[in-house]
Amino acid sequence: MRIAVLLDRWHAEGGGLEEWLRAVAPELGARGHQVLLIARAADAAPPAGVLGVPAAARWPLPRPWRDAADARARVQAAAESGADAVLDLRASRCPGAVWFAMGGFGPAREAAPISARRRALLRLEAESVRCAAAAVAPSPLVARALRAFRPELPVRVLPLPLLGPVPEAPGPDAEALAGRRPLTVFFCGRDPERHGLEPALAWFAALRRQLPEARLETWTRGRADAAGVTAHGWNGGFRAALGRADLLLHPTRYDSFSLVCLEAAAAGVPVLTTAQAGAAELLPPEWCAAAERGDPERAAEAALRMLRCAAELPPARRAELRDGLRARHGLGDHAERLAELLAANPCSTSPG
Repeated sequence: MRIAVLLDRWHAEGGGLEEWLRAVAPELGARGHQVLLIARAADAAPPAGVLGVPAAARWPLPRPWRDAADARARVQAAAESGADAVLDLRASRCPGAVWFAMGGFGPAREAAPISARRRALLRLEAESVRCAAAAVAPSPLVARALRAFRPELPVRVLPLPLLGPVPEAPGPDAEALAGRRPLTVFFCGRDPERHGLEPALAWFAALRRQLPEARLETWTRGRADAAGVTAHGWNGGFRAALGRADLLLHPTRYDSFSLVCLEAAAAGVPVLTTAQAGAAELLPPEWCAAAERGDPERAAEAALRMLRCAAELPPARRAELRDGLRARHGLGDHAERLAELLAANPCSTSPG
């Protein structure tokens, strides 16, 4: 199958979406599929085995007009590519495409005020959902928003996979909960406002009143100057460091999925997040709980309950939970299910 993947702009050193494509595209190739990346700068170091097809407006335009013109260029390039299926990772307004709501969907993810450019992009996104043949949601949270917007649209939940190996963490134990060793708490969020750096610091401060020796380590672009906190900046070392974590705090305002929650849980680290994190419904209740961003005292209580539960789990049960997560979120299985969905929705786009 020849698969056209539509993206607004390819950033070889980009964030989670680019990391996902770098991991998934070779898996699709290994199954005999050809992947074409259609985007601005698509020929600048595309993922391994992917054919980059640059597509953008011919003339320099200010945004948001450039966004709409670029979308038309992507649809035209997809029509001319001879693709059997089209996967739209951004708002391309492509008839017959499968739209992957990687960044989420619906009003819950928006923070006020919204700029004029953002409003234009949201309109383009809504039009893309209206003309899609099917949609993929990374979590039930996103699937509900898509179905509410367009009830007749076929929507399949396809959780994100683990994109790399995660260590095995010993996890919390009675020593840490009794204060005989420092509890090691992590926070990871590229966007300090959306992912909740300030709420995480408040949650941690409340938890530290119960466990004074607790320590927090952060991976974020924001500043985290507070007692007991070590700030790593945004250096990409979070995944490898999980082997020494006892707890992840992720008080996100909105996450369509949240790979950091999955990675922590798959390492054996309990996760305290919010109901607005898509992964929260997909992780074992023994290792995941939700709290309100603005209520640190109750968040600390929820964290302590979950830490005690995790500390009391028999080793065999811990291994079962960890291994089950890793199996359910395997990269190969994810690529296989995505290919099946694309094959079931051949694209009817035609040139012009």
